Amino acid sequence: EIIEFVSEGEGEPLDTLEAPVRLDDKFPCALLISGLPKVGKEKFDKLFNVLGKLIDKYGASEKTMPYNAEGTTTEGCLIALFNDAQTANDALKGLDGMALDKKHVFKVIKLDDYDTIINRQEEFVRKSTLPSYSREDFRDWLADKKCREQILLRYQSETEIYWHDTNSGEPVLCYGGEREKAQKKIWCDWRVQWSPHGHFLATFHQQGIALWAGPTFEKKVRFAHSGVRYIDFSPNEDFVLTWNGKTALENDDQAVRIHRVLTGECVYQCRTPAVAPGGGDFPHFLWSPDSKYIAECNDSAILVRDTETFQLIVDEDGKKRSLKFPELNTFQWSPKDNVLSVWCLEKENNPARLTLMEIPSRTELTRASRTQVEASIHWQSNGDYLCLINTKLSKTKKKGSTNLEIFRFRERDIPVDTVEVKDSVRGFFWETKGSRFVVLTSDDSGHRPKMFVYGLRKEKCELIREFDMPSNSFNQCYWAPEGQHFVCAGLEQGDLLFCGVTPDDKLEILHKDEHFMMREVHWDPSSRYVITAVTQPMQSEIGGYKYNMEAGYAIWTFQGRILYRQQKEKLWQVCWRPHPPSLLSPSKHEYVRTHIKTYSKKYDAHDDKAKEEAKNAVKNQRDRQLKGFQRVLARIEDYKFNRSDDNGWEACKDEYLAAQEWSMTEEIFEEEIGVTEEKIQ
Repeated sequence: EIIEFVSEGEGEPLDTLEAPVRLDDKFPCALLISGLPKVGKEKFDKLFNVLGKLIDKYGASEKTMPYNAEGTTTEGCLIALFNDAQTANDALKGLDGMALDKKHVFKVIKLDDYDTIINRQEEFVRKSTLPSYSREDFRDWLADKKCREQILLRYQSETEIYWHDTNSGEPVLCYGGEREKAQKKIWCDWRVQWSPHGHFLATFHQQGIALWAGPTFEKKVRFAHSGVRYIDFSPNEDFVLTWNGKTALENDDQAVRIHRVLTGECVYQCRTPAVAPGGGDFPHFLWSPDSKYIAECNDSAILVRDTETFQLIVDEDGKKRSLKFPELNTFQWSPKDNVLSVWCLEKENNPARLTLMEIPSRTELTRASRTQVEASIHWQSNGDYLCLINTKLSKTKKKGSTNLEIFRFRERDIPVDTVEVKDSVRGFFWETKGSRFVVLTSDDSGHRPKMFVYGLRKEKCELIREFDMPSNSFNQCYWAPEGQHFVCAGLEQGDLLFCGVTPDDKLEILHKDEHFMMREVHWDPSSRYVITAVTQPMQSEIGGYKYNMEAGYAIWTFQGRILYRQQKEKLWQVCWRPHPPSLLSPSKHEYVRTHIKTYSKKYDAHDDKAKEEAKNAVKNQRDRQLKGFQRVLARIEDYKFNRSDDNGWEACKDEYLAAQEWSMTEEIFEEEIGVTEEKIQ
């Protein structure tokens, strides 16, 4: 009969129907407790009472412990319904993981999560739970339209990053910790340091290290290491090593830590090794150029670890072993290849020797033995050449002549060129990315300083120029990152000599100047500018008082023209921001160098426009100030004129002039300047 009441029409439109009533299917106060013993009816009450005492500690609840389908034993679970969600959450935290006995451990979940858990995929999908961040904006500073470099200053309690703007005449502030100051936080407690590619700025704190990046220098990651004193990034910036300054004798198992930069996790930690390969306090570990290996040493072996597992590399037998080098003195990685250069000292009948070994194959590429010498190793920046400087020693350890042995690493069988230097060698400096080098020398008494410039030809090493230095204070030489130009400096004294070597091997002395008590010299990554600075040791270090009066820095062009100079009280650090490696191929680099004039026209036009704008801005500012001053003078003149009758200024002026009894005298002087006679025909 009901069919008679059913309409034969199409019915009401769906959009006019009322929304269905949605029932609340949530149980925020209910917990499901599993992992319970499965018992029969005879033990049900006893188990139920024991569980009730444990659960009711968190609040009263209704409990249900179901039987299986046959009704013989319980299912091993219990459902507890509390009066409110907060009590349920407290019970969840307290009961989850509780052990009833050795065989039964509670697993507690919210009843609302049950469907989600049982409907999970059978195949496990890995999900990263480590924090990470985007590197999308890490190179934005390189896209600056004015092609400006950045300068880092650390002075007093301030840390500031500036743009080096030549058109404005002074550095322009980019970021000085304004965000942290507004939040009443301290941006940096101690030192600061750029990463090798300039992507990160590391700040030192008592609790550890923080890394900042992006256009506004936002905090990206932190590395916990209390009392950290030094850090060392891997060349590709994937890892950072931190050291708290504890020596090997203090047996601190966490003195050295290695952290993954992307996630902040500590992947390796150990005690401080007893030996630092380069001498001094730090570093104790040296990274391979591709960051795949890290090496440390002791007196007789080198321990090389891979950076995936931080285990020792295996030998030809598949065993994890160190590299044995009796009487090991020092070692270095090649700047571009996974090759170790190792220097071992002479002992008894075993001569001193240099060994080049490829890693991880442990293949010995070459070996050179020497007797009664003192030596040091110097790699060229591209790893094309290695110089072994060995000075002859007599039986009484008196120094004799010095040989510069140049190993041509890229050539077959690694041939060696030898250059003899009769004077004492004060410094050896490879041209960056080039095949030339500078040697600073003096006689046995430390006088008659000279500079020798050598170049490696296809067949042999040739002397380009010998130059008598104007002062005995020159002790360092700094090549530009792109080569060709260099600065000779007398650190602690202040003498400066700006030099260059042309592509056709002609030495140019561009300019001589000084920066009194100078301690640091830094080239900018583009090889256009140089910073010289007088910095003070940090507050916890000794000997900073003598630099108080001279602390400051100066910016020069590569030709030696001063651009900017500023005194900075308590200047701790100043440096340029490094550049990442270029993405251009060598052929593209060569093309740009060949057609540099085409590109320079564009940027010269930008520079001229910017200079004209800066000049007009200064002129407009000066005109505004002059007009403002003239308006002030006009108001004063009007005020004076309006009050002249009241104050009797004019009468007083006339009376004063009459009292002076001045008289006007005119004198005429005639002087013959010259006489010219011309014969008129």
